[in-house]
Amino acid sequence: MMCCQVFVLGMLLVGSLAASVPSSSKDETISQGSDAAESDQRAFTVNQLPPLTYSSKKYKVYMDVVNFFQAWQMCISKGERLASVENEADYKAMREAILPYSGYAVVFWIAGTNVGAKRAEQDKFYWITNDRPVGYLNGFEKWLLGVAPSDPNQCVALYLPSAMWISGPCDSSGYYVCEESQDV
Repeated sequence: MMCCQVFVLGMLLVGSLAASVPSSSKDETISQGSDAAESDQRAFTVNQLPPLTYSSKKYKVYMDVVNFFQAWQMCISKGERLASVENEADYKAMREAILPYSGYAVVFWIAGTNVGAKRAEQDKFYWITNDRPVGYLNGFEKWLLGVAPSDPNQCVALYLPSAMWISGPCDSSGYYVCEESQDV
């Protein structure tokens, strides 16, 4: 129940803060891919820091206020897919993508959902973009309350300023993050 309250609070803040988020960046592109990592490693000098992540995913932040299903469709219409976060490198790359908005209390839809789950499995979420269970590859999960909520028909959002995962009704409004489509 606490998670839903946090989500609802975040959703309410999205509407009121939408006007205060920097409007100069409607689409923010953050590329943290293997090619960038390799070129950065070759250009690494003693006085510079290496790149922060080595995720093969390229994330894009979109500041349109939509529900989960609209976010999913918007990503597809752009030739992308709603973002999944399956390991620590992905999580760090995602945090870099949303860094410009870290001073705001906002939510970003990502691809996790338990819509259609059996009653006994409502605490199991799946990435809608690749049908893999959340945490399937290596147990990686970043739930705000430490464990997946068990409310039915929920969708997952990244909540700022903590950058942790929350779930809420899929028809709630939020911003969203897409990733470049990859073969799975």
